Amino acid sequence: MLYSGSCNCNRWQVEVDVTKPLGEFNPRICDCNYCQNNSSAIISDPNMVVYFVGGEITIYQNGDQLANFYCCDCCGDLLAVGCILNGQLRGAVNPNLLRNANQLGKPIKIQPRLLSADEKLERWGKLWGVISGV
Repeated sequence: MLYSGSCNCNRWQVEVDVTKPLGEFNPRICDCNYCQNNSSAIISDPNMVVYFVGGEITIYQNGDQLANFYCCDCCGDLLAVGCILNGQLRGAVNPNLLRNANQLGKPIKIQPRLLSADEKLERWGKLWGVISGV
């Protein structure tokens, strides 16, 4: 299933290729400082492939410097969060970019700040999909 969308200024276009409908995804709302200050959410699946096409990006890092937050340099929207795992950029996408975001399941809160660096990397390796174009 292919879902598409864009950031608020339309500088970045996104296509998310997943094997299940959006209704089976529960956006995860993180309690880290970045996510709380930028009202963002993420979805991911290990079989997901996310394609981005656009302009320039701004990259922020989280508190422990493991993950990158990829944001539109024009409107500031979070596009994705990710890191290199096994030589490949893997991550989670901001579901608010998608035109069909109203089909998503109920959001859930997560607390990755409570995990060690090794636990985060292990978890992300199991949950995150492939990111291309950022």
